Amino acid sequence: MKNKIALFSISVLILSLLANAVMHYFKSSSIWERKCAQYKPMQIDITFSHRNQCLQTADDKQVETKNYLNMNTLEEIEIRGYNVSTHTILSKDGYYSTMYRIAGGMRSPPRPGKRPILVFHGLAAAAQSWIIQPGNRNLAFTLADAGYDVWLANMRGTTPSKNHTHLNADKDSDYWDFGTEQVATLDLPLMIDLILLETGIDIIYYVCHSGGCTTMLVGLADVPELNNKIKASFLLGSGGFVGSGPNPIFVLFQLIGKPLAHIALRITGGKMDGEPSALLTTLGLTKENICGWSFMRCGICDNFIFALYGADPEQMDYSNFPNIMKKMQDNGPLKIFIHATQMYETCEFQRYDYGKTRNLLEYGNANSPLYDLSRMTVPTYIFYGEGDNFLSQWDMERLRDAIPAKYMKGFHRVAWPKFNHLDFLIAKDADVLVYHKIRDIMDKLED
Repeated sequence: MKNKIALFSISVLILSLLANAVMHYFKSSSIWERKCAQYKPMQIDITFSHRNQCLQTADDKQVETKNYLNMNTLEEIEIRGYNVSTHTILSKDGYYSTMYRIAGGMRSPPRPGKRPILVFHGLAAAAQSWIIQPGNRNLAFTLADAGYDVWLANMRGTTPSKNHTHLNADKDSDYWDFGTEQVATLDLPLMIDLILLETGIDIIYYVCHSGGCTTMLVGLADVPELNNKIKASFLLGSGGFVGSGPNPIFVLFQLIGKPLAHIALRITGGKMDGEPSALLTTLGLTKENICGWSFMRCGICDNFIFALYGADPEQMDYSNFPNIMKKMQDNGPLKIFIHATQMYETCEFQRYDYGKTRNLLEYGNANSPLYDLSRMTVPTYIFYGEGDNFLSQWDMERLRDAIPAKYMKGFHRVAWPKFNHLDFLIAKDADVLVYHKIRDIMDKLED
């Protein structure tokens, strides 16, 4: 077993060194062009500093979260002591999107008059990403326990929101031909209106991570009346402005170039697949099972996360690792990811670039227009992590400066130097570092 661990560890180290060498070559060549200044040097973070701690994490410490691996999100929320129900909207282009309402729990039973909060996940994630933490440390449960009416969005295309009036998400590539603008202008207004109708409250809070924040920003820019329906917004590692972060996914996608992006769309049918195949599930080879094995969890699976999002082993809850692997990913449209890489290249918050010919048809301009955030009137609080290699401090500062100063109410760097993009969902101290601060701000606004 020790030989296997050593072999896997050496393999990850070699791959990391090769990737760093490739990126260093392109960065120093004429091929490498980026319009945003780079916040930090390019690197892929891997570490074995906590491998022994990981290996010493006894299997019996994983019992609580292992019990949830075979449950769906609704079942888990209910068995964890919360009142949950399902609510669905139908957009005019035929997509059904589901929300999970947590109306209360043992600490704050359901009652009329609670302020509703719409909590929106990031790209290639779903509502389940908000209940990764054990106990009541999750943001969803923190807010429900504090007396709020919590609504968890599931973007169109995610496992709970795959239905369509006439398209099959598993067979029709046309199903996946949608982007942030469709979610923001067709789905989000219906979600908010349904929440207002069901609760009888005239205004909500909005909390989001990553791409879920991009959805709100686009919605507020393109559907101005939404500004009157959101009391305050809380953006965690917000999408929108990208380009300064040294994330290897964005960088490598830039090196691949646009032609292969179109090939990727054809091969995948436009879908970023986050669901395990029936065969792998039958064989027990799902990512949560594989990463439950100690020799994979400690040095391979953890470094996979660190390489993509930034190394933060101190905040990694190794006893919760299978649960993290199961819940951090869901389906998403490749088109939204390609849109993000376009903005990474241009260093602008702009609409999807179809190419000059189609841009003329879509926008009346050969270039894709910028989103106008000067129309925002929602009081906004931004939280960002110093260790976030997707969206750097400079990206967050550009977003802050694009929002009218009158409505930019808080700009918070998380008080942990390694806090990365995924830590907003999985860090052991995310409740103390982020969630309680959001709750306290909301409580003050309610006074």
